[in-house]
Amino acid sequence: MKKLLTAAALTLSLAAYAQADTPMVGNDTDAYGCKPSTGASYSFLLKKCVQVFDVAQIKLNDPNNDTLAIYGIQSANKARVELFGADIAENTILSKTQHGYATADGKIRLQKSKRGWKLHQAK
Repeated sequence: MKKLLTAAALTLSLAAYAQADTPMVGNDTDAYGCKPSTGASYSFLLKKCVQVFDVAQIKLNDPNNDTLAIYGIQSANKARVELFGADIAENTILSKTQHGYATADGKIRLQKSKRGWKLHQAK
């Protein structure tokens, strides 16, 4: 009986130790207080944490990777768009132009055509 109790106590203590090191989903935060494990990213345009795939008004295929998407969140007055994508730097905000949107240096442009949005990036 003593051996059985010792084995049970050892098993319980090992199980408790293993669970203590397992990170919980939603228990992480980035520099802005967002929880990346829940899909949240910080929007510099909206100045809050958002789930980009839920709030983006613009979605297009990533030209560099068929399995990824690029999302765009428009400001309330549609004068600016913040882009989110694997190969797009954080805080990439485009301003409205005559033919769509562009960064201040013109290296990234977003244009709308009859077939949808198209992203142009200078190499």
